[in-house]
Amino acid sequence: MPWISNEKFPGVAYCVGGRSLFWGGWSPQLTPDDLANWPPDTVAYLNSALGYASTAAEIGSAVTTDFIKQTALFNALLSSIRGALPLSGVSEAGEAPLAVVGAAPQSGLFAFDKFSSAPFIMDAVRNDVGTNGPGGDTRRRLFLVPRAQVHRLNCSGNHVVSLDISLAGNRQPLAVAPGCNVILANGTIEATRLALESFGIGSTQFGSPRLGNLMAHLRSNITVKIKRSALGLGAPTELETSALIARGSALGRRFHFQITAADVTGPNPEALMWSMVPDIDLLAGLLANQDPNWVTITFRGIGEMEGQADVNNPDPARSWIDLSPETDQWGMQRAYVNLVPTQNDRNLWQAMDNAAFDLAFALAGKDPANIQYWIAPNGVFVSTRPQPDATGKGFWQDGLGTTHHEAGTLFMGDPGASITDTNGKFHNIDNAYVAGPALFPSLGSANPSLTALSLARKTANTLIGSTHAVPVAGFAPLSLSPSDWQMVKLPNSPANMIHYGSVLETSGWYGLYWYMKETFGNFILSLQWRISRREENSGVYIRIPAPSVASALQAADALGHEIQIDQRGFDSVTGTEGHPLKVTGAIYDLQAPSTSTQVEIGVWNHFVIEANGPRIKVTLNGNLVNDYMSPREQSGYIALQAHDFLSRTQFRNLLIKKLDAAPTV
Repeated sequence: MPWISNEKFPGVAYCVGGRSLFWGGWSPQLTPDDLANWPPDTVAYLNSALGYASTAAEIGSAVTTDFIKQTALFNALLSSIRGALPLSGVSEAGEAPLAVVGAAPQSGLFAFDKFSSAPFIMDAVRNDVGTNGPGGDTRRRLFLVPRAQVHRLNCSGNHVVSLDISLAGNRQPLAVAPGCNVILANGTIEATRLALESFGIGSTQFGSPRLGNLMAHLRSNITVKIKRSALGLGAPTELETSALIARGSALGRRFHFQITAADVTGPNPEALMWSMVPDIDLLAGLLANQDPNWVTITFRGIGEMEGQADVNNPDPARSWIDLSPETDQWGMQRAYVNLVPTQNDRNLWQAMDNAAFDLAFALAGKDPANIQYWIAPNGVFVSTRPQPDATGKGFWQDGLGTTHHEAGTLFMGDPGASITDTNGKFHNIDNAYVAGPALFPSLGSANPSLTALSLARKTANTLIGSTHAVPVAGFAPLSLSPSDWQMVKLPNSPANMIHYGSVLETSGWYGLYWYMKETFGNFILSLQWRISRREENSGVYIRIPAPSVASALQAADALGHEIQIDQRGFDSVTGTEGHPLKVTGAIYDLQAPSTSTQVEIGVWNHFVIEANGPRIKVTLNGNLVNDYMSPREQSGYIALQAHDFLSRTQFRNLLIKKLDAAPTV
């Protein structure tokens, strides 16, 4: 939902992929100083192989951008900058960490271009459609819904149970199934609006609920021309563009410079950097228009804005978000964004700008004849360094709403002292999480993308891990390697078992998925299962013969035991429902369950199947539902049933505990 603010926010992208479609790709890590006030477990995660390293490899910033680094211009600039340091708080410099795969990842492959989230989501949706689409939308796993807007999250107690949405102009509710989680990943401002609207958080001392700790970046763009001779360079013989990062600090906070340079006659070297494309005609044109005498360099300063991580008392004179009295066409309150620099911010901004001018002058050999300054309002280069106005502001300073680096309002930390925990979950809501810079306790000077993506990975790993049962003493997991399983199916049946990580899902028509690694005699089998519709049919087979015997499917039914999963108790011969020997919890066609076994659709259920001698006990969700003395086989294989095209039953957390031989009666 568009918000209201004291600052302009140009360039907001209301489209799939959002701002990542326009993002320049700069992806530095937060430094130890930046992370000094962050939760220790989060810092440890970011610095581990699962954190920054994995994300950088995924988005391309871990790979040297060879067309930028391997030039005489790059080497001359890096050498000159390092030779001038330390200077005015600037202490280090190096290659720019760009989310651009500038070198092929291996022989035979092309580089993969600049990172954007849009291709990732498109590829995932297409893969889902290709894998699951032929069965209809009920079998799909991932949806990208256009023209959708979330107005509010509705809670029952501490649980989100539905979303209030509009879809293609029609307002409607969307139920959130038990066991599902909701992740707010729609940017800091909109995520904060939804949290204020839905979760009863925020200080109400000023009326409308309000959250502070809003931060953005102090950004400047200072462009100069420096004579090539001052850098020890002759006329260019190749297409030259360079990108470097320099870091510094002042007044107890951090800043950095994104330094881009190219042999162009105009004031925008960054434009050339993003024009490095495999087009021979364009390449020839760029080469022909390079300046033989000057290098244009832009110092994009990014300074850390001051935060205020206080849950209960946001300072009204600082930056915050609350709900405006103004409403949208649906009657929902818009967010009001108050984004203002403090005096400390202005002091840092001025110190950062001075450092940029000082560094540029040092690169020119401290000779005024070697440097010219771009005066954007007049569209000319001049030989005199521009000065800020009486308030300390310069034309080179960008508005706070132009960086799109808003962060901090839903900051992580300890309960009572923050809004979310270190996995991104709201403290007061059981199934709602945040992804993005809204989680940052403090901002640092680094572009937030790499850190935000790494934290999103942490949240995803947490959610995935929460689905894995912790083995009880004596239990061991069944192997999920496809090589340890074998599908036996009816002639011409497309029966299959799909492996979604740690989840198995039935697909196609009739077949049994034999666990081939070993047979079991006396044991306790613990597993979770769920169905997506009442009509689904599946089952867990125990103590069945090998799949190599004649008529293996029929032998499994005749000699083994099926613990049934079927809410209807459907008899396919008569086409009728309600048959006790065929309902969930029955030992199929042998003994009906002793109590109701109806379950909720979409919710994970827990079977504990104990087979000890002739006795078989079935427990469903903690309740004993079957206790049967069997005359059949007392050892054999385990299998999972794929039943029909409409059934997509899922299984996970398959654990088994072997028991000693049953005592002789």
